[in-house]
Amino acid sequence: MWFVLFGLGAAFVPRIPLPGRIAALPHPPPVEARLALYFLVFALVRLAIRNARVRVLERRARKAAARARDGRFAVAPPGLIEMGAGVGKGVAEAVMGNFLGAAVAGAALMLRLVASRRDDPVALARGAAQKRRAAVLEHRRTLFCILGVGTVCVALAWWPLLRTQLPARLPSSMLSPSLLARFARLR
Repeated sequence: MWFVLFGLGAAFVPRIPLPGRIAALPHPPPVEARLALYFLVFALVRLAIRNARVRVLERRARKAAARARDGRFAVAPPGLIEMGAGVGKGVAEAVMGNFLGAAVAGAALMLRLVASRRDDPVALARGAAQKRRAAVLEHRRTLFCILGVGTVCVALAWWPLLRTQLPARLPSSMLSPSLLARFARLR
């Protein structure tokens, strides 16, 4: 999308008239200078867009890492002694005939286990890898977009030279009469 947008912008740069004072100069800037300036501004804008998008991806990765580190409710998982004490309390309550107390002790232990359950480490690693791949993909898209628009700018700057020189340089056996007529119309 960015390539199409900025590529079309580069195609219209030669058609934009110069401001009055600049056009009145004895030697106004050539189209190549305007295309080079457009390319530099475009590259800075595209890099700013890339940085903003990568920053969002990094922020999401930091939040996911913090969430994984802190756990759901930030409750430490019960240790072996604490687990044994919870089970022992439940058994003691049941032996003494207090089944409601045993049920409450068992429910408290289960809630503690559920609250301290961590997310699956494989899923967390997969999510982090996806975010890294998305950042690398954004860097590549930016690079290809800048190279593509640079190619469009170079082609537009060289087009006046190419359209006059290309038919003369190619062997006549390669050019059909219809292609020669098209080149003649472009001049």
